[in-house]
Amino acid sequence: MMSRPFPTLFITGTDTDVGKTFVSLLCLRVLARHNPVYLKPVQTGCADPDHDSDPAFVARHLPGGLPRGMRAADCMSVCWRVPKAPLFAGPAFDLRQIIDFVHGHTGQGPVVVEGAGGILVPLDWRSSMLDLAQALQAQVLVVARAGLGTINHSLLTVQAIQGRGCACCGVILMDAYNTVDGQSRRENMQAIARLGGVPVWGVIGHEDPDTPSAEALNIIAQSLGPISAKDQAFA
Repeated sequence: MMSRPFPTLFITGTDTDVGKTFVSLLCLRVLARHNPVYLKPVQTGCADPDHDSDPAFVARHLPGGLPRGMRAADCMSVCWRVPKAPLFAGPAFDLRQIIDFVHGHTGQGPVVVEGAGGILVPLDWRSSMLDLAQALQAQVLVVARAGLGTINHSLLTVQAIQGRGCACCGVILMDAYNTVDGQSRRENMQAIARLGGVPVWGVIGHEDPDTPSAEALNIIAQSLGPISAKDQAFA
C-alpha cells in the first residue's frame, strides 16, 4: 500500500505575539525524525530576514538549525519591515504566490506553516490567512493566551476555521509568564473544549527555548497525533 503524504499543519493564533513561533519551534522538535520543514510565508515587522525574523528565532533555538539546510530567509516568501497587517505593510502580492511557495516544499515530510497574526488577518482586500489555510487544505492548530478573554477569542477563531470547512485540530494555551492560576487555566480549557467542540491540549507556561520541558513537548506531541496522514502519528 502506498503511504499518503504528510498533511500541512497551519499554526494560527488568537492574536499577534501569542506564542505561534514558540509552538512552531516545539513542533519541529517533535517532528524532527520526519524531515519537517518550517515556513513563515508572510512576515512583517522584519528588519533582517536572517537575523530579525520568526524563522531566525526558530533557527537559533533548534538543535542543528533549520531542517533541510534552509536559511531563515528561505522560509519566507514575503518579508516587510513595517509591523502591520500584510494588507498595509507593503506592496500588493498574489495569494497564488504564497500557495505555490508552500507547495514547493511539500512531498518530503510534514510542513509546518506559521501564519501572520490571527486567522482573519488580511493578506489583501480579497483574502486572509484563513483563505491561505483553506487553499493549502491544512490542519489548523490554534495558539491562544491562557488568561482572561481567551474563551471568547478562542471560540471566535475556532468558529471561523470550522465555518470555512477547515479542520481544526485543537487549541494550545500559552502562559509565558506563569501569571494565570491553575483554576482559571482549567476553567478556560474546559469552556473552550466543550463550547468549541475541539480538543484543548494543555497549557504551556514559561519555557527555555533551548531546553523545553518534557511536559511542553508532550502537549505538542498529543496535538500532532490526530493530524498524521500516515499509519503512525507524528510524535
